[in-house]
Amino acid sequence: MPNRKGFTLLELIIVIVIGTILSGIVLLAFSQVQGQLAVRNANASFLSLHSQARAFAVERGENVRFVVDRDAVQVRVELVSSGEVLNSLSFGQEFDVTMTGSGSSELVFTPRGVADGSGSRFTVEFVRGPRNRTVEVLQLGQAREIG
Repeated sequence: MPNRKGFTLLELIIVIVIGTILSGIVLLAFSQVQGQLAVRNANASFLSLHSQARAFAVERGENVRFVVDRDAVQVRVELVSSGEVLNSLSFGQEFDVTMTGSGSSELVFTPRGVADGSGSRFTVEFVRGPRNRTVEVLQLGQAREIG
């Protein structure tokens, strides 16, 4: 039998099939991690905006409204007196997540750094695929991650 150099067609096809299967597994794992990171980052950004609303109220010495617009998947921080928007973030565009929840969807922070008590406790859940994270905002303005 003469010496052969190179690979047979069958050997090449087997290598290509194995490579395709492995790359499919890697892509699936990557998309799951990407969804988990998007939900985690949305949650962290929500808590950051919440803290920022409180800080604005204390720094400026006036009431600041923290508004959660679940329909637009957006959170706004605005002055009560003028309606000027100090900061806003669209979670749908930025993180590709949906936002659900229960209860009222706004708080008014006083210059003392606490909510004025006019709102009620509410929750906000960030969802992307099977991944989700929930934040609870209490009547006096405290926010915490639950679950």
